Amino acid sequence: MLFYYDPENPTINYLYRPLWDKLIKAGHEINIITPNPTRGIPLSEQEKYKKTSVEKKGAFTIHRVKCYTYHPSRFSKFKLLRRYISVSRRLAKKLRKVESDVVFVSSNPPLLYSYLVTRYCARKKIPVIYNVQDIYPDNIFKENSLAYKVFNPLQVKSLARASEVVTISETMRKTLLKKGDFNNKISVIYNFDISEVRKTPLVKKYTFFDPLQFNVVYAGNIGYVQDIDVILSAAKLLVHEPRIHIHIVGEGSQAARIAKRIHDENIVNATYYPPHSVEDSAQLYKNADVNVISILPGIIKTALPLKTASCLAAQKPIIFIGLETFYHNEEWVNEVSELYPINYRNYEKVAETIEKLANAKTKPKLKYDQIELFDKEKNVNEYFNLITKYLKEE
Repeated sequence: MLFYYDPENPTINYLYRPLWDKLIKAGHEINIITPNPTRGIPLSEQEKYKKTSVEKKGAFTIHRVKCYTYHPSRFSKFKLLRRYISVSRRLAKKLRKVESDVVFVSSNPPLLYSYLVTRYCARKKIPVIYNVQDIYPDNIFKENSLAYKVFNPLQVKSLARASEVVTISETMRKTLLKKGDFNNKISVIYNFDISEVRKTPLVKKYTFFDPLQFNVVYAGNIGYVQDIDVILSAAKLLVHEPRIHIHIVGEGSQAARIAKRIHDENIVNATYYPPHSVEDSAQLYKNADVNVISILPGIIKTALPLKTASCLAAQKPIIFIGLETFYHNEEWVNEVSELYPINYRNYEKVAETIEKLANAKTKPKLKYDQIELFDKEKNVNEYFNLITKYLKEE
């Protein structure tokens, strides 16, 4: 069950493709149930997928389901909600017509999606693997809010119905355990480096960076929970350091606003760039003098940014905004030298840390061993074993 699939190219699918390949090599067939593609797809291309269809590609069968679609120029939050509800209901309905030995569903913005899928699987006694990449409604609403009290029971029911729950950090596991006694079914499998940074040769003459400058890089999603404003506020404190430059690279719901803020506030030491491909992002991480990960306060309890493994693989200093020491339970942090956690949107501390790193007489040489928690082969195998455990029982 995929909210996005080719020709859309969401980064999350880079995590799943090695798993699909391993399942196919083991002799299994994969049904992908997905809506008509819209994300980043030209209108002319969208026309090809207007109707519900079935495509056969080797061991893959792609079931495309026509869902509510709106013109990009007429975007509104209400229409986006309609799209989410339509996709959730129609994909779950399509599942009833697709013979399945085990179902894999990931967390997506509309909680209704996993709720309906796990409900159907529970009724039909079909094993379901629930991959919790982020925890809703905790990542949006406060626990004492009415919206949280309305939506949280849907999450709890999804967790209760799932045969297996996979989440991506120890901190997130503890957040899920607060919702109920699910310890016997929750596994923690960290996301691996999808950009293959460690294997990518370093291109020293990288066109985006001036080698004479100290290059600070944020590359990734630019949405509501990624705190890019705190990076720009830090940049404004560093304008007296012309050698330091901030590079903001990516896309998302807040990208246009961030680009506009850089222009309107004349933040001359910051530049916004459109997103790189996942493959090309490896050069961004490797050529940076420091990589920045940034999320809003408290979000670490509900998500761990996908780029974390790529930043670690680059072996450059990391400034992690939102890695509150009093929230997280990530022991791997203690293995990483030159990782600087920043609490509570403290942009002054961000600026101070960047300036200290830029003015250091020698650049730190980070050669810590690859952290096993983020190992690609190990983690793909763990997903594979969870799924095939139920296939073998059939």
